Amino acid sequence: MIQPFKTFYLFMYGLVLSAIIGVLLGLFYSLQSALITFFWQSTPWRIPLNIVMLIVIGAIIINTRRHFGPLPQSLGLIKADLAQTGTANYRYVLLQMIIPAVILVSGTSLGPEATLVSSTFLYSIWLADKVRYVAAHFEAFRRAPFYKRIAILATPHRYLTHFNLDHAPQTLLARFKKQIRITVYFLNGVGWFSAIFILSGEPSLIIRIGQSNWTRSDLAWFLPLLIGGYLLGTIWRLAMIQLRKVIQARLTNEHSRVIFGGVMIFLASIFTPSILFSGQHNFHLLATVWQAQSVRFLILHSLLKLILLTICLNTGWLGGDIFPVLFASTTQAMAISHYLPHVDRLFVIGIIAISMGSAILEAPLVAGLIMVILFLPINLLWLGLLATAILFGFQKGQRIYQKHHAPTTKGAQLHAAES
Repeated sequence: MIQPFKTFYLFMYGLVLSAIIGVLLGLFYSLQSALITFFWQSTPWRIPLNIVMLIVIGAIIINTRRHFGPLPQSLGLIKADLAQTGTANYRYVLLQMIIPAVILVSGTSLGPEATLVSSTFLYSIWLADKVRYVAAHFEAFRRAPFYKRIAILATPHRYLTHFNLDHAPQTLLARFKKQIRITVYFLNGVGWFSAIFILSGEPSLIIRIGQSNWTRSDLAWFLPLLIGGYLLGTIWRLAMIQLRKVIQARLTNEHSRVIFGGVMIFLASIFTPSILFSGQHNFHLLATVWQAQSVRFLILHSLLKLILLTICLNTGWLGGDIFPVLFASTTQAMAISHYLPHVDRLFVIGIIAISMGSAILEAPLVAGLIMVILFLPINLLWLGLLATAILFGFQKGQRIYQKHHAPTTKGAQLHAAES
């Protein structure tokens, strides 16, 4: 009877910890949203307030980077630490949710998704370390006094056992059970995150940018739009990499980088405030007033968005680039749709936004699924999924080819900026 009880106890303990993680991540999202709403209210003192706000946040960035490094932690570094040591540095995971929430208030042209993903990885590693300790000392744990058991379960920075490859599940059944547990914990955390999201009154993430009336004749444009959007996105990605190299070469001092990034955000807040923040909640512009904007306006704002997010990524004003890139790609796709009046507009926008976003982010599944689930009309669902699958297969084949025929140059990728 001991083994079934131990399995059930450990599973329930992991379930409780994953619920706590979901709540904490939900509170982070609500915190950054509430801070942005509070500090960006309409006021005649907007310009001086922005100056003060950017100076204060810039000082916070410089000091936190000096003591704790870039926050949020790079996902690449977390994975590297996990592979080398069996764990990661999750000591400052709470801080890495507070500091990015403050940074996002500045209007940095990035979103909260980098913190959400990084923190989810760190919390997951911490959860596994806690459960692993209790599992390894279960007999002593059961015999311990009640207060001691509570201390073991509830003390976040103690009673941790790191992963050891020698003790990893070896049988297929054991690995399958582990994957089931991970999936259940993840879905439980998402459920609690969603509950906090709803209870805090956050606006829906789903913003359909219009209705599509595509016909079979539009399908002749499917591959040309897919290829053209991917090529255009590749051009912008390479241009963003070059801009990153210029920033890193010219601004060798961390203080100068932070100051430069703050100045660029300030200028954007005066002249083009619609390119600030993540872009996710600005998708309503694409569904409403921007549909009547000129091609020049749309392309200009799309390119400025990509430029500002590249500057922010490489000057310490960190955040996630998924929604900003998709916003810029969709804006540019809307501009291109003006040149194809005989093709359904949402058909053009959807295919180009997915392909361009996939090329810039180098992540077709992320770009495609987010566009399909959150922004495109329902009747473009299967076309969006088909575009995503084609791009995913192409990129997978491309990486396999490069792995065997072309050595990867260090720092060649756009998203290696903070690694």
